[in-house]
This record gives sequence, structure tokens and C-alpha cells, in this order.
Amino acid sequence: MNALGLSPVPLSAQQVPTGPALTLAGTGSYLPDTRMDVAEAAKRYPDDHDRILATGYATVAAEETLYPADMALIAAERALATAGVKPSDLRLLMVTGIHRHGHKRLWSPASWLQSKLGCPRALPLTVNQGCNAQMLGLEVAARYLGGLGGGPALVVATDRFGGSSFDRFTADYGIVYGDGAAAAVLTTDPDATGWRIAACHTVSDPGLEGLHRADEPAPERPDLLAAEHDVRSAKRRFLSEHGMNRLREATRAAVGEISRTLLPAGVDPRLCRIVYPNLGLKLLEENYFPEFPGGADASLWAFGRTVGHLGSGDQIAGLDHIADEAFAPGDRLLLLGAGAGFSWTGMLVERV
Repeated sequence: MNALGLSPVPLSAQQVPTGPALTLAGTGSYLPDTRMDVAEAAKRYPDDHDRILATGYATVAAEETLYPADMALIAAERALATAGVKPSDLRLLMVTGIHRHGHKRLWSPASWLQSKLGCPRALPLTVNQGCNAQMLGLEVAARYLGGLGGGPALVVATDRFGGSSFDRFTADYGIVYGDGAAAAVLTTDPDATGWRIAACHTVSDPGLEGLHRADEPAPERPDLLAAEHDVRSAKRRFLSEHGMNRLREATRAAVGEISRTLLPAGVDPRLCRIVYPNLGLKLLEENYFPEFPGGADASLWAFGRTVGHLGSGDQIAGLDHIADEAFAPGDRLLLLGAGAGFSWTGMLVERV
């Protein structure tokens, strides 16, 4: 417990479960060509103009036609092709998202993707666990495959924030949301190339779940849709009750624990990049960069500031973005996720 009485709970040990080696053998993403200029968009919000500009984003990805499942299918097919994995061999198929999928409430995106890809024997799961869901999904997939003794898994994140009462520019603090999908194939094939998982660590602080909870449950009515998507109001209430530094201190504590666990020596000369969540620059500078040696220089902010926060897909979309860069065997990357609940996951991967 730290000085503020916070007790983030570690959910996983440093190493992934014992068993066959686990490799991110392929990634794929779909990012729309359309980019919305953040400075131009900010002019439409006089009360929030300066706040929007302060996030540091230049543009955000905005999909105008495809819905989340359609984008997920494109990203999934690209990841499977890169990995050289047949859909029929998949043992697990997981889809994550933080916003509406555009179809009936009880419809299952994972089962639809299972049908489209042709993998009826894969276990389908649709997961809603905030912006850390894809990273948590990869950790769950690693444990699942370890228990089965092998096989490939596909974990897809997909979100589209237009076409609803959610306003990508003003719904949240310090963040502008972008559209897209990102997919990763995790395999136990010992001959697979890609990124071998060296270690994974998750920290959870459920005392922060109230950051995204309304004061009281409300009925589903058209006039309440805007309020349902207003993230700020829940955060204002929570922080007024628990203090403005509650989230910041918990984040610094959790990210610091991940850093010490996955990088016990403090500096890893093999670490080339750190893929953070695509949060606004101020949030990254205050909560994430300071906890890692060379954190800012190693980041993908130059990419993130052009696409926005992609829900739960930031890390795999970032990994896919740098897929064509020249990495040598033994080079390492750190993927860092964070999301409502609250949870943070770090995954250290090594080039093979």
C-alpha cells in the first residue's frame, strides 16, 4: 500500500504460464484513410476548444462506412495471413470493443467473425473490459493455450465512435477517440516467427471502477443516450469524492510496478520501443513516460497523435504499424495497456 492508501492488486506473475512458448506470430490492422483535423474540429466547441487542442493530437482516424465487425474481419484476415495460420486451426477467437457494434444488443461479434472466417471449433468470446481489453484478452489467451497444450488464438479489437451520441472530441478528458481495428494471432508453434512473449504482468485497482459508473442506474430512453455516453460526468463525480489525484497516483503506482517487474534492471539495452495507449500527450507525460527509462523517446506518439485513441486496439495497432521496421532477433518491445475497471497490463515481447 502506498502513501495514499492505494493497493493495486497484481493479477499475474512476471512470466506467462509455464508450457509451450507463446508467440505473437502475426498482426493486422484496419485504419480508415479519412483523418479528421483536430484543430479544425476544436473550432466547433468554443467551451472546450483549448482543452481539445491541449491533448496534442493532430488528426484522428474516422471511419465513414464500415462498422466495427467489418473492420474486425479485415484486420483478422490480415493477421492470419501474416502469421500463416489457417482459420480452421484456431482454438480461441476473442473480439473486444468499448463502444456499440451497430447491431442488435444481443448479437455476438465474435460468433459472426467465427462464421465469416470459417473456424467453427474455436471458442468464441466477445469481451467488454474497457480499453485494456485486448491486452487482457492476450493474457487470457496465453493461459488458455497453455492449459490446452497448444494451438493458435486470434484476439481482435475494433471500435467506431461516429454515428452515435458519443462525441469523440468531448466525451472524455484528455483523449480524442479514433476508429479502427487491430488483430493479433497468438500461437504455440515452436517454429513461429514474430514476437515471443517474454513476460506479462497485470495490475488491477477495482476501487477505480466508479470512474465510469453513473450516479444511479437509469432506464434506456432516447433522451438519456447522450448522458449514457458522457464519460466526463462520471469522472467528475468520482474525483470530487475521492480527490483529483486518485487516478493519477494509482496509474503511476501500477505502471511503476509493471516497469519494475518487467524491467527489473531499470534499463534493458534490448528494449527498442514502448507502445503506450494512444492517450493525449499530457496524460502520457504525467502518468506513463516518467516510469520508463527513455519513455517518451521510445514511444509511438508520432503515430498515435495521427489516429487517436483506438479503444482497446492501440497496442496491437501500434505493433502492426512498425511491423516493417528492421528488428534483429533479441530486440524487445513493451506493450502497455490501461482501461476502465481499472486495470493496467504490460507485455514484454522479444523478436524471434
